[in-house]
Amino acid sequence: MDSHVSIMAIKKNPGVNDYSNQIDFAITTHCQAKCRSCARTNLETGEKESWLELKHMDLNVFKNTLNNSPDVNLNEIEFCGELGDPMMHPQIDEFIKNALTYTNRVTISTNGGLRNPLWYETIAKKYGSSLKINWAIDGTTHDVNWKYREGVDWQRAMDNMTSYIKAGGSGSWWFIIFEWNHHQLLEASKMAKNIDIDIVFRYNERLFGLITPESKIKADTIIKENGLLLK
Repeated sequence: MDSHVSIMAIKKNPGVNDYSNQIDFAITTHCQAKCRSCARTNLETGEKESWLELKHMDLNVFKNTLNNSPDVNLNEIEFCGELGDPMMHPQIDEFIKNALTYTNRVTISTNGGLRNPLWYETIAKKYGSSLKINWAIDGTTHDVNWKYREGVDWQRAMDNMTSYIKAGGSGSWWFIIFEWNHHQLLEASKMAKNIDIDIVFRYNERLFGLITPESKIKADTIIKENGLLLK
């Protein structure tokens, strides 16, 4: 999963990183997406890099890591990672449940296209504000989102996000601005308002899909005139 706050895990193993009072666990290297700027994806072919071993973190490894760190005062545990989407882990619900015995907040970053609306409705009701999901959706239509999030079903991602928020879930919509989607900023903002979710925009800083100076001027104008949140 490509994310603004993720860590680079050791190439062949899901890993863990400590950010003072926050720990980010990379619990899987599996992902259905072929994001061309992601470290797991070969830029030319769009396929998984040959060096990347597909595996899920063992739940007991996760538990033991936290059990062996009794003096760490955690404000937040995050499931993101640079090489996989946390929602691919078959035991993600168990990871959330166990994480909340060590902290009051769990944050997950996902492309949104995994699992189904009923599943998200269930975890929203189960965990409430203790769980926050950041949804990485970069377009207001399937074809635009697919230009970067290749392999992600945009409609399913939107349905999942909507179901989660409508059920009382906590989260934000993270929208990366590329050359091909800056014209959808205002539409995305309106869609987010209808869903009742905060939307946060940020510019792509990698070469693939890098916005041109001319387009950035247009995007900056839309953001400024409409008071959109940019990070």
